[in-house]
Amino acid sequence: MELKEKTMASQQVFDGRLLKVYRDEVELSDGGTSVREFVHHPGGVAAVAIDKDGSVYLERQFRYPYHKVVTEIPAGKLEPGEDPFDAIRRELREEIGASAARWDALGYIMPSVGYTDEMLYLYLARDLTFGDTRLDEDEFLEPFKLPFAEALAQAADGRINDAKTLSALFRADKLIREDGNG
Repeated sequence: MELKEKTMASQQVFDGRLLKVYRDEVELSDGGTSVREFVHHPGGVAAVAIDKDGSVYLERQFRYPYHKVVTEIPAGKLEPGEDPFDAIRRELREEIGASAARWDALGYIMPSVGYTDEMLYLYLARDLTFGDTRLDEDEFLEPFKLPFAEALAQAADGRINDAKTLSALFRADKLIREDGNG
């Protein structure tokens, strides 16, 4: 059996500033039909930024859907047509005031495949230099740094729960161990 669904009709039911919601009729693999509702998101970027001392830069930010402060790596959304690598360089400067001389792509993740098409592109940023931050007008966050090993421990024991942060930290750790250069 081929695992595929064919869109027969698509209706946009919400057009927000960031998100768009669709209700689609689909033909299923067995020829039947169903309805799929999903949120279109422009996508985003995130980076594990590690300084020369081996510390990683994290942020505390209030996340409204959860009504709590969440610990995350620097991240942001893609602008229409924006290249993910350009976006992460912009976000790193805006949020922690850093530029990196060394970049590694860590692939992408699909953070919630059941209801959104969002894709997040992950990076490892090293050889950092610092300048001023330039947060967006409606953005409030508290940057801080931890030894990379401590961030990994918090990711492993559940003190850090953000999906992009978990994925990026573990992928960065694997890459760092494989290349032997922190």
